Amino acid sequence: MQQLFELIFKNGLRPLSMFPDTTYLELQLTSSDFSTLLLLKFHGQLTMSQMADHLGAPLSTVTSIAKRLVRKGYIYREKSQQDQRIIVNRLTEDGELIAEEALGTMNVMFGRIENALTAEELQQFIHLSLKVAKALQQNAESAGPSKSTQTRTIEID
Repeated sequence: MQQLFELIFKNGLRPLSMFPDTTYLELQLTSSDFSTLLLLKFHGQLTMSQMADHLGAPLSTVTSIAKRLVRKGYIYREKSQQDQRIIVNRLTEDGELIAEEALGTMNVMFGRIENALTAEELQQFIHLSLKVAKALQQNAESAGPSKSTQTRTIEID
């Protein structure tokens, strides 16, 4: 299941929006906020560039997310001990609590998947999911920038 978590984050997917039982969590924060909190939960600390890479989002978008989470008291930012030019993001106690709750909900959902499949089917599911994600990622990278004409509005605090 750890591979499935990594698959979700590496491809910029919003894990909580995939599960119907998580709507109450998403009333508190946006999907991007939760994804960021979960990333920090998994990694302990991340630089802005690392977060942008994991979320599959531009640095400017991730900076807005981080600032919003700092204002809400869920993360804090500090200069790296190794290089004072680099900003490192970490969870606060409140951020840790929310990330734990979201992670618990995701584990329940993935538990349902595990219970519905045999061990062999689960391995096939994970293998096929990784294969599909890699194929989609390769197509997205080789296709270049999206030429979508649809405009999307994003609320920025």
